Amino acid sequence: MNAQHKNDFEAGLFNIGFGGVVGSIGAIINKKPNEKTGKVFLKGFYQGALGGYMLFESKRLLGEFGKTRNYNYVWPSKLINSAGISIIENASANRNFWERWHINFGFNRLEFYTKNKFKMTYRIMPFALSNTIYGFTQGKLEINTSLKAGSFVFVANKIKSNSVANSSGQAIANSILVLKNSIFSKKTIISHELIHTYQYESFSSLNSFLNKPTNKLKLNYKWVKIYHKIFYTDFNFLTMRGLYDLSNNYNTSFFENEARYYAE
Repeated sequence: MNAQHKNDFEAGLFNIGFGGVVGSIGAIINKKPNEKTGKVFLKGFYQGALGGYMLFESKRLLGEFGKTRNYNYVWPSKLINSAGISIIENASANRNFWERWHINFGFNRLEFYTKNKFKMTYRIMPFALSNTIYGFTQGKLEINTSLKAGSFVFVANKIKSNSVANSSGQAIANSILVLKNSIFSKKTIISHELIHTYQYESFSSLNSFLNKPTNKLKLNYKWVKIYHKIFYTDFNFLTMRGLYDLSNNYNTSFFENEARYYAE
């Protein structure tokens, strides 16, 4: 993955394509026996594409924060991003686009069910939790900045990074480390790293590929059912981490180029 967005059309097309492909493949995986493959594929594709377009708009709105340093852009961007990811997750799970919504803050995941009777649930994301704990070991949590940024923001005296020698910031799942005495402004770093948190979040749509084996485990093992009620396993962290490590050149990395395109 070493492509780089050249303009908004290309960036939008990439996000729409991502949503459409993930939504259609997941829908086929989660297809019911009595459903027609073609119909399920098309439904998954256009719903996923709609979610992908919302991802693009959320990143473009976050780019306004990068340009203006005005935090008023961040939460609207985050809400649009969460809605877009929810739509792709629904498409990938072969659900209607409006059946389930979610929003994350750090390791906390709030889910809203709207199919029959409205219901809200809270679950913990274990990989995000472990990265939040790591953040506390590396720096100081800035509560006010975290509330404005929609992600936990830790300010550290030094940041360890495998990709660059002197890193000014780092996304750890959907939390952020910011170097205290960086040559870049804090808001510039945060806008860049927030794009990485969006990338981490977007891969959660692939988690639906595991719905069928997970549901079987819940039927056969009580502890799996209890675990599922408490935790949402954010396998997307492993997906993001693996793909990022494959693009080990910081200057040509798709993930870094996308963050630079929107946020700088």
